[in-house]
Amino acid sequence: MRRIELFLDGELGDDLRVEIEEHLILCGPCTDHSDFHRSLKALIRSKCGCDEVPAHLLERISRAIHSQTPPA
Repeated sequence: MRRIELFLDGELGDDLRVEIEEHLILCGPCTDHSDFHRSLKALIRSKCGCDEVPAHLLERISRAIHSQTPPA
């Protein structure tokens, strides 16, 4: 899941990015996770009016989500 976060943030090298893209084609749960986080990041960007979401806020949101999400 951490790799998906890095993927969404554009922080992966080409090889790992391609690996994640291929994985998302085949893995429904990871695709759902990715889509949710992509939408969440877009919502935060639109509401806070800043170019970058502070890392501490993303971490708080991620912890809150993971504490409420049942394990896959």
